[in-house]
Amino acid sequence: MQHAGNAAAGCCRGHSSARRPAVCALRAHLPRALCLPRRHPRLRRGPFRGGDIPGGAGAVGPPRRRRGVVRGVFAILLALALLFVWSLPGVTALRQLLLFAALIALVPLTHRPRLMTALRVNRGPLLWLALLTLWLLAQAIFVSPETAWALGELKGQWGNAVLAGLLGLLLALAVREGAVTHGAWLTTALAAVLIVQAAIAVGQSVAHWWLHGELLRQVVPLTGGKLEMSYILNILLAALTVDLLFRACRRPPLLRLPLAAVVGSLVLALAGTYLAGARNGVLGVLFLSTSAITLYLIDAWRRHGGARALVGGMLLLAAVTGFAVASYRSDVRWQTFAQTVPIAWDIDTHRTWLDSDREPYPALPGGATVESSAYLRIAFIHAGLRLIEAQPLGVGYGRNAFAHALRQTTDAHVGHAHSGWIDLGVGGGIPALLLMAGFLGSLLVTGALRYFHGAEPHALWLLLLTSGHAGRMVVDSVNRDHLLQIFMFLGFYLLFRSAPPVGETLPAPRPR
Repeated sequence: MQHAGNAAAGCCRGHSSARRPAVCALRAHLPRALCLPRRHPRLRRGPFRGGDIPGGAGAVGPPRRRRGVVRGVFAILLALALLFVWSLPGVTALRQLLLFAALIALVPLTHRPRLMTALRVNRGPLLWLALLTLWLLAQAIFVSPETAWALGELKGQWGNAVLAGLLGLLLALAVREGAVTHGAWLTTALAAVLIVQAAIAVGQSVAHWWLHGELLRQVVPLTGGKLEMSYILNILLAALTVDLLFRACRRPPLLRLPLAAVVGSLVLALAGTYLAGARNGVLGVLFLSTSAITLYLIDAWRRHGGARALVGGMLLLAAVTGFAVASYRSDVRWQTFAQTVPIAWDIDTHRTWLDSDREPYPALPGGATVESSAYLRIAFIHAGLRLIEAQPLGVGYGRNAFAHALRQTTDAHVGHAHSGWIDLGVGGGIPALLLMAGFLGSLLVTGALRYFHGAEPHALWLLLLTSGHAGRMVVDSVNRDHLLQIFMFLGFYLLFRSAPPVGETLPAPRPR
């Protein structure tokens, strides 16, 4: 009784006298920790924004807070669905619906002062993007001979890509502020979407083997093309590479997944890359592997010395070499590539590239026909360089700017140039090339600084994502349609997710 009386007396502090008898009679039999005054300071701060007791009254918060959480979870689900749908063929309207719905759900959750601070912290890439956008708009109005077409392409292509970047930006801010969920879980969910796509693609190939006796090679029903699938798998492999590298270096991993799941996903992604049969995707895998080995050797040299680092590096290098040799031997196109290059570069003698459906492909010295994919890419690059030289300010931004420029002087039945840099140079001119290089370069520098100075895994993923996209633009038209939107979405998410907390600066680099 004495204990109950003391508990009642302690409980009554902070409550009104009118409620004191009834309330304290009940609370006298409760543990002291559950009898907090209504305005106890712990209920006004903490990670739950309504108190420090998960699941209690303080954690529930006011109705406005609950609505914000529901809206945030809904926005995350929309963003994850959009990331999955982006790669599916023939669902343009659904992509637009999910994009705008996710933006509408996230905008009310954004804290304006923190948004402005985040914009200042990441002002470098944003400035380059703004300058590129302004140039493309001005060029479409004042330079392009087809203003209406160029403006329509800007609205449908570049405008949607910028909105996708805005979605990634707002999503990163929402998780950094703790308004929705922990950021590591969202990053894991984004990677999980890509893992599911890889599993579906491999499963479709295995199912075809089970039914028809052979694996699907260079055919991906899920995405409608091997380019799209290999691009997605390169992004996934970049995330898995970062995660495994951080685990090997004894640092907190990027993904909240067990090691077995990460290794299994890596095997799945490599199998999907092999089955897709995109040579440029294989080059991306080799680049990622080389980058990871280099970074691991640097870290292992610091921690364990040269001998142990050398042994680990040799084992990793052997694995990468084995994958490269297997890819080379399984794809006969590599064996004729060197002979195809000089023939394809001579675009004046061999005119098949202008209409490959009607004109026969040239023959190699041995009598065999040139490999069509390599021939067209090399010929388009040479023709595109001539167009850029003839019209250095471009003909107007568009996914098929290469064809629009050719048709001004010749009868050409082509589409895009199979090279993102050539498409951009022909459409936006040399200024667009320089501004795009500045934008991608600023993302690379930002990612590198944040990784090497702060050991931030999202920054390393940003670095690998951007370098892979820039390299892929040389031989593939990945800066258009949904591929550009995926890059902008993930790029801006990683850019703002990897930024140092508000009010903090990057720590000094560790001594080497």
